[in-house]
Amino acid sequence: MFRKVSVIFGLAALWGAGISAESPKVVVIGFDGADARLVEKYMAAGELPNLAKLRQEGTYRPLLPTNPPQTPVSWSSFATGIDPGRTEIFDFLKRDPQTYLPSIGLIQEGRETFLWGERNRQVLGFAAGASAFVLAFVVVFFVSKKWPLRLAVPLVIAIAAGWGAGHVAAAYLPVEVPSATNNRQGTPFWELAARAGKKVRIIRVPATFPAENVGPGQMLSGLGVPDIRGRFGTPSFYTSNVNFTLEVGNDFSLELVTLEARRGRIETTVFGPRNYPFYQYVVDRAAAADGGSASAAKESKRIELDAAGVAEQINLPLTLEATDTTLSYEISGHTGTLALGEWSDWVILKFPINAVVDALQPLRGMVRFKLLQLEPELDLYMSPIHFHPDCHPVAFSYPPDYSDELLDRFGLFKTMGWALDTWSLPSGVGDEELFLEDMRFTVDQYEEMMAGLLADDDLDLFVQIFYFTDRIGHMLWNYLDPTHPFYDAQKAAGYQEEMLQAYKRMDRIVGRARELVGPETLFLVCSDHGFSSYRRGVNYNNWLQEQGLLTLKGQTTERATLERLFETRDLMSGYDWKKTKAYAMGLGGIYINVVGREGQGSVFPGPEYEAVRQQIIDGLEALVDENGEHPVTKVWKREEIYSDYRADLIPDLRVGNSLGYRVSWQTTLGGFGQSVIEDNDRAWTGDHCSNDPSVVPGILFSNRPIRTDAPRMIDMMPTIVKALGLEVPGGLDGEPLF
Repeated sequence: MFRKVSVIFGLAALWGAGISAESPKVVVIGFDGADARLVEKYMAAGELPNLAKLRQEGTYRPLLPTNPPQTPVSWSSFATGIDPGRTEIFDFLKRDPQTYLPSIGLIQEGRETFLWGERNRQVLGFAAGASAFVLAFVVVFFVSKKWPLRLAVPLVIAIAAGWGAGHVAAAYLPVEVPSATNNRQGTPFWELAARAGKKVRIIRVPATFPAENVGPGQMLSGLGVPDIRGRFGTPSFYTSNVNFTLEVGNDFSLELVTLEARRGRIETTVFGPRNYPFYQYVVDRAAAADGGSASAAKESKRIELDAAGVAEQINLPLTLEATDTTLSYEISGHTGTLALGEWSDWVILKFPINAVVDALQPLRGMVRFKLLQLEPELDLYMSPIHFHPDCHPVAFSYPPDYSDELLDRFGLFKTMGWALDTWSLPSGVGDEELFLEDMRFTVDQYEEMMAGLLADDDLDLFVQIFYFTDRIGHMLWNYLDPTHPFYDAQKAAGYQEEMLQAYKRMDRIVGRARELVGPETLFLVCSDHGFSSYRRGVNYNNWLQEQGLLTLKGQTTERATLERLFETRDLMSGYDWKKTKAYAMGLGGIYINVVGREGQGSVFPGPEYEAVRQQIIDGLEALVDENGEHPVTKVWKREEIYSDYRADLIPDLRVGNSLGYRVSWQTTLGGFGQSVIEDNDRAWTGDHCSNDPSVVPGILFSNRPIRTDAPRMIDMMPTIVKALGLEVPGGLDGEPLF
């Protein structure tokens, strides 16, 4: 009897802890940017029945994001249970303290030696020669009894084979190839699960590129996977309108291509990836090897490569044929015809490198076209170029060929991390319908993938993140806010309905997922942050300049753009650093120009450093907009929000915006606006990245009760680890919710 009672109480304890007595399983479905206020509003109206049922059976709570409430930042803490100071994913951008230049914060781009690098010629030549000698010797040994002939013939063949292989290696194999390293620190829960022998499947979680080893499980990387040009996404716009210019200075760096005609046969270009292994890296090595002028060595090598026909950028010819009713295209061996408003299927692009690379590991991408207009001008949209799922020079799945398996199972799918185009609409290309059509197409693909993968019954842990709830917030929030500069009363009702439909789509995905998992499975639905209207932007560098904390060499009018970030690398060049005490960069970070840390520091550590920080805190928290509102809720010192951090990496101050405000686009890249506070000037109308986390909460639903009314994103990792029946690591910033 005592044993029976003990067993009963033991099982009850396991259930209360959120752990199944046999083979505990966890499923997490995440929705980037799903806003708590909208979810609560739509649930109250009866529009989200599956989420409402989940709340009734278990728990719903607003979920506190990280500080800052940015997608890669919050999901990194979700994965590791530690704060952004420790994950070192603290912003979309980071800066080099020596050069002050910004770069992408999620990954460290680099290069790695291919095979034996500069010794490829010798090693492969020797290997080929030795192999040829042995093979030839064996053959000749049985053919001829004369030892001189037995040695001479194999030797000649070996020399020829070695020279040939060496020549091929030197001419057709790279010395270096691009590489990437995930900057995220900490141990994600799926790694702990995999170590314990759990079968895990991690689908499109942000900040998981390059894909991580998950033992017997699989991973498909999410946000962080670039397009084939190495960017978050570069759409192209082809137009016969010679007077067309992209809005707001093309801050998003779309590829604008002017067509020579609007009818008939038109020859144009698709701009592809940089030829880093065979051009840029070769130029860099020439400069490094030259003991004199590096610039002269670079120029000399460029001339040599250009003369040899080695392309710096690998582009493809695109042929168009326009009539009054259709547009036909031909590219990379593929043809198609589009009617007005029609999308193409996926078009596979083959970017030629050389005969050997093309045979062994061809570089393949894929795009979709949409014919936007035939009158009065010809306008053609081309999506960013995704890596083909079977082309992964830097692995975006684990095992690397898992993306091939997904291709075989589900067909072609978007591989880029930021899969939805949120750049064209703010740049004046296309309209809301272009965005919405792309969104529906993309969600359809990933929902079918989720359903297929969840149907597999051999999983202990499944996580998949959907991003459309975030992207539609960025694009259509103005229609929810009558005070927004981009509010349009005539369009508002229709696009408010589109927002509702997106959240209803989220609800249907949740319902479909629940049908595929058993009642014993811990089922969690969460989002990393909510949303705010982005009516006004704050130019912190303008404010710092007004306070005498930042000095320029002269008046700067050149806009900071992504093109300057990725290509010319000439941002921040107008600063007078010796007279600058602080500068803003990224989505709400402010750095003090510290002596001994920054390349041209002017503020000494200690009392001066603290005085500058306090001056900025007091000034920004007292800042008042002309409408009487306070754009800043609070300015945090980094030690107030992070338990640990690298002093040379993490911003000295973090500025939180109130609802309706965001850090300006120009401040993000270290630039300047026209005034300290100005209206948002582009159709990127909702945001969250620089808001006070408390004003943009995400969501958490669970099919089991949790023990707190104030869950945090950093609590998710220990919660999942405990639910899997594993020991929760020490030293986390988060705590289990069960």
